[in-house]
Amino acid sequence: MLEMIGPTSQLKIRKGQKKMKFTTDTKAKPCLCSRRFFTLKSRTSAGMESVCDNTESPKEETEETPLSATMSKKQLRRQQRQEKWLSIKAEVRAKEKQRKKQKRREALERGDIMAPTRKKLRSNTMAKSSCQTSVVIDCSLDSYMGEKDIMKLVKQIQFCYSSNRRSQNPMQFFVTGVHGHTESRLKSIGDYQNWDVNFTSKDYCELFEKKDIVYLSSESDNVLQELDPEKAYIIGGLVDHNHHKGLCHSLAVEKGVGHAQLPISEYLDMKTRKVLTINHVFDILLKYTETKDWLQSFCAVLPQRKGAQARPGSKASSQADTQTDTLTDTRAETQTADGCVGQNSDSGTDCSTSSTGNSAQNDEGENHENSSEQSTNVSARDQTNSISSKSDVEKS
Repeated sequence: MLEMIGPTSQLKIRKGQKKMKFTTDTKAKPCLCSRRFFTLKSRTSAGMESVCDNTESPKEETEETPLSATMSKKQLRRQQRQEKWLSIKAEVRAKEKQRKKQKRREALERGDIMAPTRKKLRSNTMAKSSCQTSVVIDCSLDSYMGEKDIMKLVKQIQFCYSSNRRSQNPMQFFVTGVHGHTESRLKSIGDYQNWDVNFTSKDYCELFEKKDIVYLSSESDNVLQELDPEKAYIIGGLVDHNHHKGLCHSLAVEKGVGHAQLPISEYLDMKTRKVLTINHVFDILLKYTETKDWLQSFCAVLPQRKGAQARPGSKASSQADTQTDTLTDTRAETQTADGCVGQNSDSGTDCSTSSTGNSAQNDEGENHENSSEQSTNVSARDQTNSISSKSDVEKS
């Protein structure tokens, strides 16, 4: 049933009391589904109907407009900067290359230790290395991590690869169990397969015998004392923020392989947990292959936020004391030798003569000090006697 109320129309429905209001204005309104326009017009008392009136669509432009006319000012400036850079790119790169050569030449003349060049780094391969210690990162724990943790895992693998390539004798580096999200993340980096790393989807038990495997875990009761070139040391590729505590240790026990922890407690006292990142463990092992000293390896790699200090009475403190005593004795011998050489060059006498003269001077100095002390004591006694005599006179 339709009722006309002034300029608007109101439609009443019997079952539902919903009301539909629409204007009777004949002004055209755009339709969202096409370029047509339709108007709503009021009809007779029998009802209202919508009538679509086709209107002419805007004429399509046949002439092509230039690209600069459709670009914003920001895009134009960006394009101009890009064109300018391309015009001077070769010249800038040549100057930069020449500047680096000059800087390196000056550093070599001064005797400074420079970082190895890319050409030198390319020659430091695992095949040419004298270090045969195998270190494996187990990436079969993909299902225990989220996307962000997998990204962090891949980043730490990159750090390990960088450290290994910069070493004079890199370790034998393996990354096993590469599949799933970890593999896809590695592929997004680029030519990771061209790295000097042994990537494989196989498990580490398929590459090494179980008797030659040592899984590194902070929950292990065994302590690693030295690195055996015949063994493979496994680092769990797990970035879990301690959500899966003891997982690597339980997996090692389940597979029946050996396990051990780094000797951190024997050398250092740490304010935080002994759990380290993957690249920190890798760098400690790499440093130990170079120095054969756990103390130097820990101090060179562990960050300051760990608050690591030498443990009193440990091997670390005894080694540090021995190094300090040796350094002190060396400095004392150097100073004595320098004194003898200086006197010989000036007076032409022997070291024994100069030492005798020094001892004589010391004796004279001691005698002079003794005589001055005796005179001081005598004067003090005289003053005391005079004071006592004055007091006796006053009493009398």
